[in-house]
Amino acid sequence: MSFGFTSVSFRLVFATAIIPCTLGLLTGPGIQKSIGQDAPLKKALSIEAKQDVNYERPSDEEIDECIFAKTQDPAGFVVHHNSGRILRRFVDTNGDNKLDHWAYFNNGLEVYRDLDTNFDGRTDQYRWIGPAGTRWGVDPDQDGKIDSWKMISAEEVAYECFEAIRSRDSDRFKRLLINSSELAALQLGEDLNSEVSKRIKNAMAEFDKMSRQQKVIDRRSKFLDAGNGRPQLMAGGSFGNRRDLVIYDQASCFFESEKGNQIALGSLVRVGNVWRMVDLPEIVDPNTPLSSGGVFFPLPQYGTTSAATATTTVTGENLSQLYDELTKIDEKLASAKGARVQQLEKQKADIFVQFYLKTDDPKMKQNWLENLADSVAHSYQQGRFDDGLEYLEKFVDNQKDSSGLDYVVWSSLFAEYGRANSMGSSKERESAYAKMISNLDKFQKQYPKSEKSGDALIQLAVHDEVNSTDDLSTAIDLYKSCLERFPNTKYGRRSQGAIVRLNGGKKGISFTSKQADGQPFDLSKTKGKIIILHFWETWCCPETDIKELSRLEKKYKDELTIIGCNIEGPNAPEGTKKFLDFLKQHPEITWVQLHEPGSVEDSPLAHQLGISTEPAVFLLDSKKNLIEGNIGISSLEREIERQLN
Repeated sequence: MSFGFTSVSFRLVFATAIIPCTLGLLTGPGIQKSIGQDAPLKKALSIEAKQDVNYERPSDEEIDECIFAKTQDPAGFVVHHNSGRILRRFVDTNGDNKLDHWAYFNNGLEVYRDLDTNFDGRTDQYRWIGPAGTRWGVDPDQDGKIDSWKMISAEEVAYECFEAIRSRDSDRFKRLLINSSELAALQLGEDLNSEVSKRIKNAMAEFDKMSRQQKVIDRRSKFLDAGNGRPQLMAGGSFGNRRDLVIYDQASCFFESEKGNQIALGSLVRVGNVWRMVDLPEIVDPNTPLSSGGVFFPLPQYGTTSAATATTTVTGENLSQLYDELTKIDEKLASAKGARVQQLEKQKADIFVQFYLKTDDPKMKQNWLENLADSVAHSYQQGRFDDGLEYLEKFVDNQKDSSGLDYVVWSSLFAEYGRANSMGSSKERESAYAKMISNLDKFQKQYPKSEKSGDALIQLAVHDEVNSTDDLSTAIDLYKSCLERFPNTKYGRRSQGAIVRLNGGKKGISFTSKQADGQPFDLSKTKGKIIILHFWETWCCPETDIKELSRLEKKYKDELTIIGCNIEGPNAPEGTKKFLDFLKQHPEITWVQLHEPGSVEDSPLAHQLGISTEPAVFLLDSKKNLIEGNIGISSLEREIERQLN
């Protein structure tokens, strides 16, 4: 299952900040339309969601065709694409002539809302809606950070836990743990209540240490999916419990990383509209047993004697035997060596296939399909399942009429290169890379509608761009194909920017963004100077580059404008903090700094020129025409002198 979480820039949206352009819009009969680049339209589209969510952002060209319309009941305004798709709906729900409800849409569907529920001009609640999920965050101190969850699913808890580990954010993790009042409301038996309390205390005390010491999840790791299976019921009246409990007792999630792919989340329990954690998460090491099992239905290997150990029913289809077999295999893999590892990995894959075949629910069926693909591909890369790719190929052939198989093929596509990259010789790595490029092309043709084909087209275009000398027509054609097939995705937006860049910015380079302090920025307003655009993240901005840019700024202060374009990854809160801390440590950076986090893959700022590598430096003349598309900082002075002379 994919939640489509993407990073957007972090900023404060105060109602008072947009009142000047809204007070005059809340009066007048009927609906009046204003088409084109008028101030209200630009203002409406410049206001961004306060939390991470993927919603439609029109390009500069598309903004000219968007339609701004006032509404009366409730008062406010909407923005439509000229095709009719709604993009934004900002309204005043209590009639005080101030906006208090900001709704964002993707592909015509509402996906997110910022809310000012106490009507004091500051947002205090954030809701994900429709295809974006069910999360409902509450922010009573109105600092832009979620303090608690009013609604969150088990799958979204898995995502939040992964992000908390990746960003080393203990506060984000603690918001997922069950609190004392919620624990009391469960009315557990005395022994179980004591055990749960002990686990919660341990999780709060140890998370910060665990997240900082682990070396598996880094900023490039990506969340893939939850792997919980179906929920379980612990009936009230048994083992001292007074209420029915709905739980996932061995919950997990999968992620993409070079060093691992699974987190054991322990037990999740439902409390009203929220799911809560009780355990310290553990990154799964195939060679090391987990330190603890679920608290409600603990597995035998942990030697626990909780009241629920006698229960074996896992799902309505009696899949508990498969769970038991999977557990036993993982136990054996912890100490197995040589050929025995290969046999056990094959048996483990067979069990995943059985789960897939015996599950009727489409959502869970896809979960098991992805678990199979991730497990086998990872084992193959580690040299633990040499026949893994052949196994997946046969599976796809046998299930050729089933949905979701593109995920299996995609996982296989990168496994061979990943294995060669970590275990092979330089010649083997080159061969595996060439094969991967060929397979990417086959994939995007075989699965033209798969979102992963957008990723494939981008990678193919970047490959051709990097390996071509003068003729970039093939790369441009690939970007055009991606833009045509995936126009309203990050792949389409990135392709559109790359096309402008590779065509040399013949009509001049233009884009809008926001500065480090949140103020809007428009490149078109930079007049009469040579311009340096420096796309960077803190990991690729050495002291030598900073010193050279600072020297150039001083030497050519009347002829040159430097614009830093920070695209710090991987997400808004973490990336923004890292960026701002870096600026504090380097007061010599005095030139304009733009900031939209997300790295090359997800930053809207990077998408505007389709940035493919970092750092990236562009030199523009005074008319915003592209002089050099990717120049080294050490070569800038030579080109500046050439332009001046």
